[in-house]
Amino acid sequence: MPTISLKETQEVQEAKSPETALAETGEAQVVPPAEQAAGNAAQAEQPSAPEEIVAAEEGETRIFSDEKTEAAPQEQEEEEQPSMRALPKVTASGKRRVVKKGEEKSSKRKKSLFQRLSAIGTVSSKEVVEFTRHLSVMLGAGVTIFEAILFLKDQTRNKIFKDRLESIVESLNNGQSLSNAMRRFSKVFPPIYTNIIQVGEKSGTLAQTMIDLADHLEDSEEFRRKVKGALIYPKIILGVMLTFIFVLILFVMPRILTIFNSLGADIPLATRAMISITNFINHHLAMIFGGVFGLAALIYMLFRNPKVQKWRDKVYIRFPLVGHIVLNYNTAQVSQHFGTLFASGITIVRCLEITSTVVKNKIFQSEIGYMIEKIKRGAALSQSFPEKSFFPPMFVKLIRVGERTGKLPHVVEYMKKYYKGLVDNDVKNITTIIEPVIMVLLGLMVAGLVITVIGPIYQLISNVGQ
Repeated sequence: MPTISLKETQEVQEAKSPETALAETGEAQVVPPAEQAAGNAAQAEQPSAPEEIVAAEEGETRIFSDEKTEAAPQEQEEEEQPSMRALPKVTASGKRRVVKKGEEKSSKRKKSLFQRLSAIGTVSSKEVVEFTRHLSVMLGAGVTIFEAILFLKDQTRNKIFKDRLESIVESLNNGQSLSNAMRRFSKVFPPIYTNIIQVGEKSGTLAQTMIDLADHLEDSEEFRRKVKGALIYPKIILGVMLTFIFVLILFVMPRILTIFNSLGADIPLATRAMISITNFINHHLAMIFGGVFGLAALIYMLFRNPKVQKWRDKVYIRFPLVGHIVLNYNTAQVSQHFGTLFASGITIVRCLEITSTVVKNKIFQSEIGYMIEKIKRGAALSQSFPEKSFFPPMFVKLIRVGERTGKLPHVVEYMKKYYKGLVDNDVKNITTIIEPVIMVLLGLMVAGLVITVIGPIYQLISNVGQ
């Protein structure tokens, strides 16, 4: 092997270009301004690189030669950074466009059509109540929030609810609080739910807060179920009556009419009127159904207007027999939700704002909005009611007493129980009144059937026998 002397080595190093020496030594080279300007001008005169040569991204090393440029990947790839760094991407047409890494990730996360369709559905209030009760028991037993929700997610049968809980588990795993994770699903967990949980998180009493929230939801669900259950019996009876009349007009009366026409019998006035109505309905059935559906669609569109909704709710409150039930029901709802929020430590303004979203009656929503504005201007809660308020006078007076004595939570709790008791009694009374009314309607329907159908048939049989 030939040897290289020290003198030859020095001559080789002196023959190297300044750029190569700079790259090997790693030292900075100071270039005079005149030479730098000349170098820039010479570089500008050089032809640009062809389009096929693309600047190397991070993670690639350039190997330069006299004729071509090659890109060699590094032996170890750098870890993916969360920044939205723009990456060049070549499309099918050969044009380049900038694609961000976040867009590529989101495209991979797109759900299939079946998954999106399966996500359409509802979560019942009963399921939310059971979830809250189970969660409160597990937190009280010392189980962590993450483990408790993960366990309840595996136990639920509702796929929609399971997906929501899975998203909440992911948010908790990413460091979010429980209230913030639930706020993404306001249709499942309303504002009153998440705000109470947030108060429990801040005060460090989440387990006890969940117990109180579960009690509140169970009371609300039971109260709502009692009111709806009292109206099931009248709805069933009215549905059966309408079905009977529909079958009588469309199927029974045409056959009886054929018998009467074939025998040429004298038909009573009531029967002729019934036959005329039957003929009209049978000949214009499509038009009648179209008119009914069109009227229902028109009413639905009108009731989406806030002004029409407010007028409708005002009619409900002033309607005989049911007006005081609607009034007491909404007053009990306001007392219940406001009392629960206020006992949790939320400010009065925030309590009223959340309560206005829970109460469905537009009249009460309007009054609560008026009260919020007056309180923001410095008025007390008892002074914020309008002069002609729809709230019962006793409700306003007890609020004033509670503010003066400093026992507003106790007063609100008493009013909640008081007005819920009034609604229970009113519902029982209205059910007692509706039952005889329904019996009278059934009797009238049977009497009309006898007069218009059975009577003429009996008379026709008697004439034939003679």
